[in-house]
Amino acid sequence: EEKKERIKKMYPVGLVHGTYIIAENEDGMYIIDQHAAAERINYEKYLKKMGTHDDHMMDLLIPLKIELSPQDFLVLKEKMQKLIDLNFEVEEFGINTILIRSHPYWLPEQSLEEAIRKIIDIVISEREFDPYKFTEKVAITLACKMSIKANDHMELPAMEDLLERLRNTDNPFTCPHGRPTIVA
Repeated sequence: EEKKERIKKMYPVGLVHGTYIIAENEDGMYIIDQHAAAERINYEKYLKKMGTHDDHMMDLLIPLKIELSPQDFLVLKEKMQKLIDLNFEVEEFGINTILIRSHPYWLPEQSLEEAIRKIIDIVISEREFDPYKFTEKVAITLACKMSIKANDHMELPAMEDLLERLRNTDNPFTCPHGRPTIVA
């Protein structure tokens, strides 16, 4: 099925305040929030990958040791199956500590420990487990943390790539938090 084009191709002109991409096409000028746009792209990517229930895991050469408060450790111990269901190989390792031996392949390598800690925080903080809400919350959190930030300089080729990937999302108009990505 051919996807309907929701946004025409935009051509970046420059970057303002290291945050906003100025772009144009035959219909006019656009201001794109680079962080919100990257968040939308990453959110949809993580949401799709988490929704496939793919069982591919990546082993860690050196297991990741995570120490928790006694209270968080007890909560996580009760909810350990949620991490296993997400394709983490996890085990208890001493007092208030867990060991991560492998993780789902879709986690970002450049911020792996931070991403794993964020997922553990979400597992611990969820009172009632709703698989859809959990998946969405993890996708939103990872998307935000793993996206380009304000004041991160981008060159024109990177801007072109970001704009093209944004065009190909299911909802290119807002980030997962509801902020607009594009102002015409």
